[in-house]
Amino acid sequence: MSINQHMILELDVGNSRIKWRLLAADDLAVVKAGHVPGFDELQRVTELETVITMARMCSVRGGDVNKRLEDWVRAKHSVALVEASVTKSCGGVTNQYADVSRLGIDRWLAMLAAYRRAGGACMVIDSGTALTIDVVDARGLHLGGHIIPGLRLMHSSLESNTAIRLSDSYSTYSESLGHSTDEAVFNGTVTALLATIRQQSELLAKAGDVKIYFAGGDAQLLHGLAGLDRSEIVTSLVFDGLGVACPHPDSNPGRV
Repeated sequence: MSINQHMILELDVGNSRIKWRLLAADDLAVVKAGHVPGFDELQRVTELETVITMARMCSVRGGDVNKRLEDWVRAKHSVALVEASVTKSCGGVTNQYADVSRLGIDRWLAMLAAYRRAGGACMVIDSGTALTIDVVDARGLHLGGHIIPGLRLMHSSLESNTAIRLSDSYSTYSESLGHSTDEAVFNGTVTALLATIRQQSELLAKAGDVKIYFAGGDAQLLHGLAGLDRSEIVTSLVFDGLGVACPHPDSNPGRV
């Protein structure tokens, strides 16, 4: 990467880590990407020693962290850090929440990217700390979603509230009944997530052509096991949606 190449900096600030991505400003190609535990580590990322002409961010954290990031970006790169927010309508997608601020920014951005990618009706399955499912119809109307605990949250909940202790390394799934505690918990929790995903996909199948996108830490596992038609893994949905919500100031409708 040339030190003189102009870049767009993107930040996805989650509860446990900060993901970053650099796009070439001229063609929006992804040049570098990574993640760090927090702000202090982000300041030491050598790949960010480049010319930044735009910076945009989505964040689920409080104001103090966001303010530190804004100040750092302005001091280091002399540009404002644009923060994405949930709105009533954006990128052809309409939000039906009565209070739009109650919809998570990560869910919103993933929907914006999925709808643009699909060119019509889509379902986003994001499997991280929580498993979220969101559906957008062909007109761009957000029909609603499901939020349930994700795989690791289910496991930690059992360990916190029962005498169960699980192995971190167990990851072999079968639909059969388990013959050990690890096997019973892993099979049971994965089956619960798959049942939710399959139920919603079966309902959508009646509505016609709907594209399905898996994202998040357990996307590979769930996508492979669910076996859904017209589905794929797209791990960059939140970043891609950030470009829709906070487009480059010189962009045309097809450029983000």
